[in-house]
Amino acid sequence: MHIIIIGAGPAGLAAALALSQTTIQGSPVRITILELRPKVETLGGTIMLTPLALRYLDALGVGSRLRKLGIPIRGVDVVALRTGRTLGQMSPGTDVLRVMRHHLVQCMADAVAELPQDRVNLRYGARVTDIQHVDDQGDGEGTVRVDVHFDADKSHESISCDILLGCDGIHSVVRTMVVDRERKKTYSGRAIAYGYVKCDSPGHVDVATSSGKPILRDSTMVQGHNGSFLMTYFEPSRAKVYALAMMPMAENQDAREGWKALGEDKVTLRRDIAARFKKGSINGLETIINESDWYFYPVYMLPPEGRWRKGRVLLLGDAAHAMPPQGESTGIAIEDAVLFSHVRGKGISKGVPYIMEAYEALRRGDIKKLHDETMFRWNAGNSSSWLWSILMEFATWIYLLLKNHQQEDYFKRDLSLRACNLAPRKSSIGGGR
Repeated sequence: MHIIIIGAGPAGLAAALALSQTTIQGSPVRITILELRPKVETLGGTIMLTPLALRYLDALGVGSRLRKLGIPIRGVDVVALRTGRTLGQMSPGTDVLRVMRHHLVQCMADAVAELPQDRVNLRYGARVTDIQHVDDQGDGEGTVRVDVHFDADKSHESISCDILLGCDGIHSVVRTMVVDRERKKTYSGRAIAYGYVKCDSPGHVDVATSSGKPILRDSTMVQGHNGSFLMTYFEPSRAKVYALAMMPMAENQDAREGWKALGEDKVTLRRDIAARFKKGSINGLETIINESDWYFYPVYMLPPEGRWRKGRVLLLGDAAHAMPPQGESTGIAIEDAVLFSHVRGKGISKGVPYIMEAYEALRRGDIKKLHDETMFRWNAGNSSSWLWSILMEFATWIYLLLKNHQQEDYFKRDLSLRACNLAPRKSSIGGGR
């Protein structure tokens, strides 16, 4: 069996690593990964990997090499800008890793590179120009043909496969070419700016409550009525802090050029961020804001309930269900890939259509629950009134209590056990063909 994966981000590389560990009737799967970019890019911020995500990465042979590049954090402290009081912690007492996103991708790519190239072949600079089902009559037969232009040598190839996985993010060419042409990204109502600041000394920044109590241990989210402000250490020396401002913002009418202009105007952007977090009971934020060289982007998402599959083509990760960031986005994409690998291993004797349907049947409920919870949190802070911020402080305290109570069972989930109980069914969601 030959599987083509479009996209060499966390979802695509996790799929390749997981699938490479399985065989079909004693024969290994052959995998081709096609990535648009010429190499692993170093742009991007930090990510938080939960115990569940780390367990998957350990199983894929990536965890040990990644842990030494990041830092374990003792949960994310949530602090009210208005009062300086700690409202609670996200993921307290768990094995959570904060690390650069590109370090994760590089470690996964390195693990792929160690596999025999005749089994897993990662090809960069690959621009997909067309995707077609070939001889597919709906009976489980047929293949998928992928036409590719390679930027480095200007060559063209047509590559056939038995399964095509679209792991190419919210702007997925696989989704727009084949699976769901009508499903367009939508603006979430918020934008993000992120940057890096050198510490006063390793492990110390001068940010404290008005009473002088430092607020940054490992990772801290300051919650205000005009947005949220994250500060976190992310590498072993703790010489720098990663800062991120999440801000409600009206959609720019000239979306592409307008957002670009706003991101390039560093002075105005810095002034806007400072104004949002100026009033309150925390000192030192303005220094962090002024010393950072901010990178800006609007947050887009996909409408829920769209198609994930068509014939022999399946979407994973953000290509299928891009949501606003909620602290687990990367782990969710990796989990998609690992679950698909388990489902394919258990269901291959019943054919590709069965695998696609069974995967979606197992995964849809998980994603709907995550989407509903994410959107509730994302939209909860849309009001900028002080009264609303007081109510949200109380709601956040309650939410963290409930969330932390549930997280232990969530982090102990075993996907291999879920895949053992596959049963065929007719699905009305997402559509098959």
